[in-house]
Amino acid sequence: MPEGADSPGTAEGKGDPSPSPKRALIVGAGIGGLSAALFLARAGWSVTLAEREPLLNEVGAGLQLSPNVTRLLAPLGLLDDLEGIAVKPGALRIWNGTRGEPLSRAPLGKSAMARYGAPFLVVHRGDLQTALARRAKAQAAIDLRLGLSVESISESEDTVTARFRLADGSEETHAADILVAADGVWSKSRGLLGMPSATRYSGKTAWRSLVPREQAPLFAREAEVNLWLGPRGHLVHYPVCGGREINIVAIIEDSWREENWSAPGDPVQIEARFLGWHRKARDLVGSAETWKRWALCDRPADARWSSRRTTLLGDAAHPMVPFLAQGAGQAIEDGATLAALLRDAQTPDGIAAALNAYQTIRLPRSARVQSEARRQALIYHLEGIPARLRDAALGLLPAGALLKRYSWLFDHDASAPAR
Repeated sequence: MPEGADSPGTAEGKGDPSPSPKRALIVGAGIGGLSAALFLARAGWSVTLAEREPLLNEVGAGLQLSPNVTRLLAPLGLLDDLEGIAVKPGALRIWNGTRGEPLSRAPLGKSAMARYGAPFLVVHRGDLQTALARRAKAQAAIDLRLGLSVESISESEDTVTARFRLADGSEETHAADILVAADGVWSKSRGLLGMPSATRYSGKTAWRSLVPREQAPLFAREAEVNLWLGPRGHLVHYPVCGGREINIVAIIEDSWREENWSAPGDPVQIEARFLGWHRKARDLVGSAETWKRWALCDRPADARWSSRRTTLLGDAAHPMVPFLAQGAGQAIEDGATLAALLRDAQTPDGIAAALNAYQTIRLPRSARVQSEARRQALIYHLEGIPARLRDAALGLLPAGALLKRYSWLFDHDASAPAR
């Protein structure tokens, strides 16, 4: 709300129902912020969504949308929007990266749908963000504002207010009943809310590339998620963009650091890191002409996210290494749970209770995903005898066991939280 405008219906007594729509201010219009805005709008909230960038850039790598995520996107109409763009992989295949031997296979496709009641999809991050943005722009309850950089946040008994700077140097002030900080790994809002900025580098760097289907090796064109495990690194690849592109992600042990999602990467450098790997893996890495890289960040689980009128969401709350492919998914879960808890919150005390319940529910869930992802990182990058023991254990898994192992993750319905 521009400075000088009336506050959004928050002057009522604590025990009185709100006479006007409740207002949420979300800082950050990435996947987490956009999905949270849509969930809150469905829950009866009016949302201002403020994004620092002047344009919503369609950047990033592919995403795995597991059933715990797709069951939340379906009611928003997103699965319909992604039809023909998202790919439904038939299986997850795990390979030894140096010997080229298959280690394990988990059926996805119909098997995942039958087990979890929701599909397993892979999609380009830009395609999902575009679909979310279109839905947000079409929603009368959502005001998407671009080019607003948050400068300060202040909280009172009745409202929370944020001051933003625009590209021309002017300022705007927006007030709301709640503020949700969804501005990513390097969240400025987090510091403005007095939360410790403890984001840490993981010692790993992710390299990503999109390769046209006809340019990729034949084995990489199948509608499957493939994971290659090797010493101090691993490869993931699967088709996106309706199968027209192959998404390749190479994650290596590395000390490089830069706050950038799209720093250029030298193909010669990444190819050198995989010289000792199997020919197929080398061919896959060599098929990419251009690479982008980013330093992977993590943060120990927090003790709290929320105050009476503010909270954190997504990477601003719980950045995680991508070894469970759940970064975007956990941000979407956050938004679904937050909206479900705020649906009936009408008073300041009710809002405060809902935000407290949100952190009580989401903190242990996201902390477990963070912890399991770190554990996977250790397993993926083993060398020598430990790697051979890992490979032998994977080879002994019965059919379906690998998929069943993730039931705690995929069965979850974040839209139906138990207080």
